[in-house]
Amino acid sequence: MRGKMAECREVREMSSDYLDGDLQESLAARVAAHLDGCGPCRSFVNALRTTIELLRDMPKRQAPEGFSQRVLESLKAESSDKPSPSP
Repeated sequence: MRGKMAECREVREMSSDYLDGDLQESLAARVAAHLDGCGPCRSFVNALRTTIELLRDMPKRQAPEGFSQRVLESLKAESSDKPSPSP
């Protein structure tokens, strides 16, 4: 039998997929049943739901010109600074 903490960890890891409706029906039912009986996980999922709703309502902002290029260049430079693994 799995422990309560392991079950809670699994439910929290699946929370985003659960809220997005991306879980298989049987798995979503298990998550819903867990949430019915676990206040801390229910609070976690409710807070995540609220956060997602707030973020969806925020106005979209355009990145400054050249931002994407600077990020890509920075990533390339960072990856070339790392030593190659020894064979």
